[in-house]
Amino acid sequence: MSQPPQPSQQSNQPWQLPVAGLSALMARKSLSPMELLDMFLARCDRLNPVLNAIVAFDIDGARAAARASEQRMMSGTRLGALDGIPATIKDNLFVKGVPATWGSRLFEGFMPADDDRVVSHLRAAGVVIVGKTNTPELALASHTDNLLFGKTRNPWNTALTPGGSSGGAVAAIAAGLAPIAVGTDAGGSIRRPAGYAGIVGLRPSTGRIPRRFGFPALANDFQVIGPAARTVDELYEVFRTVAIPEAGDRASLAFGDRPLPAALEPGRLRRLRIRYVSGIGDEPVDPDIRAAIARAAKQVAALGHEVVEGPVPFDIDQVDAIRGVLSGAAVARVVEKDPAWRDKVGEAILDWGTKGLRLTATDYVNALDSLQALRARATDEFESFDILLTATSTAMPWPVEFPFPKQIDGRPAAARGSGLFSGYVNAAGLPAISVPVDPSPQGLPIGMQLVGAFGDDLTVLQLARQFEEAHPWAARWPALALDA
Repeated sequence: MSQPPQPSQQSNQPWQLPVAGLSALMARKSLSPMELLDMFLARCDRLNPVLNAIVAFDIDGARAAARASEQRMMSGTRLGALDGIPATIKDNLFVKGVPATWGSRLFEGFMPADDDRVVSHLRAAGVVIVGKTNTPELALASHTDNLLFGKTRNPWNTALTPGGSSGGAVAAIAAGLAPIAVGTDAGGSIRRPAGYAGIVGLRPSTGRIPRRFGFPALANDFQVIGPAARTVDELYEVFRTVAIPEAGDRASLAFGDRPLPAALEPGRLRRLRIRYVSGIGDEPVDPDIRAAIARAAKQVAALGHEVVEGPVPFDIDQVDAIRGVLSGAAVARVVEKDPAWRDKVGEAILDWGTKGLRLTATDYVNALDSLQALRARATDEFESFDILLTATSTAMPWPVEFPFPKQIDGRPAAARGSGLFSGYVNAAGLPAISVPVDPSPQGLPIGMQLVGAFGDDLTVLQLARQFEEAHPWAARWPALALDA
């Protein structure tokens, strides 16, 4: 089943084009939305059985959306760059009329009556929703596997995991099953898988993308909706399409940079003060990752920015303690509604739920107090720098059979080991992006994380776009994708 990484190739097939290229073909009527959909569905037929990235297809809905897009194309009334573009939605978000299981037998057979607000915005832009992508149970693990659908595999090497919890979303993009995806990020759930798959994944500032109609929030407001794509421009097009403030989600009203610009302009980016963090205490970091991120930090400095190595601006134990209480309480809230829940869930959720049911109201409020202190400190820290630069993950993708890497840099690793740099971002509510840097000597992708101050999503995106322009990665494809 293993597919070893091979040297990147570029065959310039239409499915390899970025969103802008596909949109241009449709604008010229050189490619129809129906032809584009059929192209990607054919790739899904060939590759999805190997990867298990998409777990529910909405073929009828996708064809109806593509036909409507085609009518607009023929009449010269296309809605914009995303009109007719296929996309996937993570299985913990609601798509009306398509099963939403949250990766759990607790919700097997559940059919939402409404679209999540992000899905409504995508539909309004003409996006063709192909189906739902796999996620671990309750989207609460760093690999993608569950009792309903099984394991999702990494297109770069199918013996390895693409990470989690948006593993299905990134695997679909990396293999060319769809150009764009929407997932969620509660502790690195978009960023780390994006790093393992060689694509771009954004965790926006908390509240940036409004939410309505969906499963209950886990870990307070740690989880946000975010896009993934092969390039920053494609990702930004999705972001600006769905980051629309509305009174129904008051957190979305907190940002003053509306309307968002039509395109990123990294050439206007000011000289940024960047703190580069290479590690956290004596916690292990894979040597290939450490070396790649050190080179990337120098490459960022060569773009004209001030990059200074410094300490991590948070206490990892405090972050873990807060997340443990908030996530445990949230899982307990979900599972207690089903008297037979212990017989339906996997080992990880059984553990989370059992611990959560033992928590007291005082435990929960104390965790919220600690969270407020952490967020205040984060605001203070970002007065001394503009961007925090780290590895996206401390570990390379690991064998698909295991929930987390057993070793990192030759040392035993705990469950939290691969996500040391990502969880703080969610606790503090900050915007962060993972972008590809030089791959490992074995050809596997490595991600760099760029973190900004709360609300400064545009600076994070512009820096990522500037780095991409200087060190492009879109031509890198796994052999599995090119052979299909």
